[in-house]
Amino acid sequence: MEKMKKFVIIGGGGLAKEMRFLLKQVYQKKINFLGYIDFEKKTIQDKTVIGNDEWLLNVKFELNVVFGIGNPKIIKELSEKYIQNKNLIFPNIIHPNVIGDFENIKIGKGNIISAGNIFTTDIEIGDFNIFNLNSTIGHDTKIGNYNIFNPTTNISGFLNIGNCCLFGTGCQILERLNIVDNSIIGGGAVVNKSINEENGVYVGIPFKKIK
Repeated sequence: MEKMKKFVIIGGGGLAKEMRFLLKQVYQKKINFLGYIDFEKKTIQDKTVIGNDEWLLNVKFELNVVFGIGNPKIIKELSEKYIQNKNLIFPNIIHPNVIGDFENIKIGKGNIISAGNIFTTDIEIGDFNIFNLNSTIGHDTKIGNYNIFNPTTNISGFLNIGNCCLFGTGCQILERLNIVDNSIIGGGAVVNKSINEENGVYVGIPFKKIK
């Protein structure tokens, strides 16, 4: 009998609970979910926080790690720390109803793709990105690392997206644009020009910088 893979989720909030729900949908109880990693010892639904960073960095057995944190910079900081422990594995978690031409999609490690997402073709995805519910990613798009796409984000074709960007619910990024590292796109915003040099917070239709 094949040994069940062990999993933990990083975080203790709502997104972490959603990641547990996603694991149930993907693996159908065929994994051993140990609990959550957080700084506060507490019970989340029926599972406890079993440890913090120090505990995770000292794990001596093979352990799958999933991020349930909605802050790109924190994901970057923690992932760079955790990869020092060679026992930790960062799988791609992809909901079974996701549509994509995966023969022509390159994808790194530690990515989360929730239900309802659609990926077309010739797409490159880096590491530790989170694609929340019902988002779309168009053809010939390149996505870096540590980005978060909140529900119903629409990414058009021929886009270049950097690292540590946050895309708000329902935002739309039009085709053939560049989005520089650390950009924040507000919910419902429409981005119709490249953000090449100056990161910040962008909102509105069409978008404008507010911070």
